[in-house]
Amino acid sequence: MRSPHNPSLAKILLFHGLLSSPQEFGLIAPSIRSKGLSHEAVTVPGYTLAGGLAPDWRRWRAAGADVIDTRAPGDAPVIVGGLCMGGVLAAALALQAPDRVAGLVLMSPSFDFDGWGLSPVRHLRHIGYWTGLDRFFSVAERDPYGVKNARIREWIARELRERSQSAAGPARVPLRALREAERMMKDVRARLHELTCPILMIHAREDEISSLGSVVRLFDALPQVDKELVVLENSYHMITIDNERQQIPALLDRFCRRISAGAVAPDRNVIASLPI
Repeated sequence: MRSPHNPSLAKILLFHGLLSSPQEFGLIAPSIRSKGLSHEAVTVPGYTLAGGLAPDWRRWRAAGADVIDTRAPGDAPVIVGGLCMGGVLAAALALQAPDRVAGLVLMSPSFDFDGWGLSPVRHLRHIGYWTGLDRFFSVAERDPYGVKNARIREWIARELRERSQSAAGPARVPLRALREAERMMKDVRARLHELTCPILMIHAREDEISSLGSVVRLFDALPQVDKELVVLENSYHMITIDNERQQIPALLDRFCRRISAGAVAPDRNVIASLPI
């Protein structure tokens, strides 16, 4: 039975990964709703799926700010969060509108591409950036598709064979879009110390895109008093559809209720969660 929304809780807006879709949050949406949380997995013009506009991370940020104004009208604070590059976009929005953002949730944040599952020739992408050839190339999604669960991984592979999009994202990402994503990463990473809102970071120990080590270093450098890092032990990058996906609604619920109540978390809280 669906629980009614609790109006005393801040609204949660979730941003999906690069050129993907809200489908990334589809498997956890019912559980989030059952907890009485007001949430929306949003679409962002020019960022969601493969729009016709040339990739431009500043346009993504502006469109994301419009989404906040549209989905949470007035001056009521909201919690913004995202998966992978969606988390970076959410952080960019928190930096741009600190008076609107009451909390920030970074799920599998990608501020460095240093995971074990990346192609050994990934550094060649910079040649495309420097020469302008990036407009002619794209990067193909590859096994394990960010998913440790074998059955879900098979489902993702089947979706990508049948169409160009899956719950884990697009089959291919244009190199120009990846270049813009890295520009956004660079800008946000350099300004993370300016964030003043509470931060919840959720990352898998075996994330194949961005290593836990790089995330821990970033977390440690954050000057915020109110910050928390949760480490998942039985997932890869796509934590919202993988083995421990049902831990995400519970973590969002705890964070949202604490933020809405004005409570402050400990200075450092690194948690190794149990496999489900």
